[in-house]
Amino acid sequence: MSIFEKVDKLRKKMDERDIEAYIVPTSDPHQSEYLADYYKTREYISGFTGSAGTAVITRDKAGVWTDGRYFVQAENELKNSPFKLYRMGEDIDYLEFINNEVTEFGKIAVDGKCLSLSEFDKINDAIGSRLLITNIDLISGIWDDRPKLPKSEAWIFDEEYTGKSLTEKLDILRSMMETRHADYIFIGALDDIAYLFNLRGDDIFATPVFFSYALISKDKAMLFIDENKIDMEVKEYLRVNNIDVYEYSTIFEKINQIAGTKTIYLDPARTNVMIYDNINKNVKIQRGRNLTTLMKALKNDVQISNSKKAFHKDAIALMKFFNWVEIGVKSGNIDEIFAAKKLLSFREQQDNFLEPSFQTISAYGPNAAMPHYDPEKVVPLTLKTSGLYLVDSGGQYLEGTTDITRTIALGELTDDEKLHYTYALKALIAGMTVKFKRKSTGYFIDSVVRYPLLKKGLDFNHGTGHGVGFVLGVHEGPMSISRNDQGVPLEEGMVFSIEPGVYIEGSHGIRLENIVYVKESEFDDILELETLLYLPLDTRPVIKEELDKWELDWLNAYNREAYERLSKDLEGSDLEYLEKMTREI
Repeated sequence: MSIFEKVDKLRKKMDERDIEAYIVPTSDPHQSEYLADYYKTREYISGFTGSAGTAVITRDKAGVWTDGRYFVQAENELKNSPFKLYRMGEDIDYLEFINNEVTEFGKIAVDGKCLSLSEFDKINDAIGSRLLITNIDLISGIWDDRPKLPKSEAWIFDEEYTGKSLTEKLDILRSMMETRHADYIFIGALDDIAYLFNLRGDDIFATPVFFSYALISKDKAMLFIDENKIDMEVKEYLRVNNIDVYEYSTIFEKINQIAGTKTIYLDPARTNVMIYDNINKNVKIQRGRNLTTLMKALKNDVQISNSKKAFHKDAIALMKFFNWVEIGVKSGNIDEIFAAKKLLSFREQQDNFLEPSFQTISAYGPNAAMPHYDPEKVVPLTLKTSGLYLVDSGGQYLEGTTDITRTIALGELTDDEKLHYTYALKALIAGMTVKFKRKSTGYFIDSVVRYPLLKKGLDFNHGTGHGVGFVLGVHEGPMSISRNDQGVPLEEGMVFSIEPGVYIEGSHGIRLENIVYVKESEFDDILELETLLYLPLDTRPVIKEELDKWELDWLNAYNREAYERLSKDLEGSDLEYLEKMTREI
């Protein structure tokens, strides 16, 4: 069925209920970043495959709203379709669009199971006298071959990796609840549930979580999960830890039974409207960021130690991969997809590898100018012995979640490619060496990283960095290293990326990324960053004269340390390649 046919069928369903606009967010009942195939409703109806965006269908118009990461991709994918691309931050936003297209007192509908409470409030505040209906799922009525919900089993994530037991985490959480005078806390975010219960699963690609809800009181911890997802070992583990297990769908009944004299704490950004609607209206509701989100952002010493092991394994895989690329590129037989699959095979050779932590971005030449380029969605380019090749990839290991970006020279470069690479490198070095006062937020680091680029008239259209989970989501809050940092102070143990870039549409793209954690410095009240990753930074594109002496010293010292750490695990041509890539300049 074509996109035109899908939209026609949807509009017929809308007409039957006198609906003037239907909103299709990129979401599931848990507001997950990445979605199981069953919940890819926006992709189904619009054909746009990016990981973020909102579709709106009215009686005679249709639009998709997405951010700067996906402008080029969305423009290509929405060609020859009924959908128009609206660039967030540049064009009219989707709520203005709805107000322009829907009559006063007209009906707007959305599936409330897949709409967060915070987005519901935002829509309601914007639409005036128009009526928002949240109990209608029109996509299910037209999606005949919809994929099945995943049925993977949850598994126990041992304390040797987590550094804290389930009981310890519940004690901390209940202490935080007591401080806030909350009788219950509802948790709908899958990564927070997996973190709290020291369980992992396989329900979503690249994110080891399982579909569930959690409800915690002062004396009970309740997990709502399909019983087929837990074997006898997990059942016994939960029983020993005094966890009450209920069927997944009974959360609505259970949350409705909370007495009106009680107070429940929930995160409006990670709670769906259907959950909220089932809470007794006399129950007092406290809104705030999930308390478990704050807990899991602060990695303990065991997690940091394990993460270093995971990044070491990843660096070994990437060194072997880049050596393979540079040997094989002369054949003219390596394209972007072939290369990405080969990288996965090198990761799979590492002990305790589970799966990728996101879809690999394997981008050569002009394709690297799209920050979230996916070679699977286009005809992939063949790598040549010239230009720049960008790889942004990561893995899930028992020891941690990795995310690494490197851009390497495959041969002769233009003057612009060299200049832009050098300044992206200067930006990375600025971030890696930054020191900052306690209570500083990500905005400070974002500004420091952009400064070398801005001095040259350059910038990049994405955040400087994001939090990284521990065998969970590769993108994790609450901190954000960006202009929109949400005001969250950076604290010891927080783990996040530093990833500046330069993107020249139609020509080339560069991004360099290391993952760091916050730690104390030698100065009182001053924090600094330490890298989890030692993987050589390619010096061949560097214009040495553009680097200050201290930057050159840092670069040589970093590559020297990378050699010391990786050389014992490489041999033959891989070791020779490491030696070449870490020579001082």
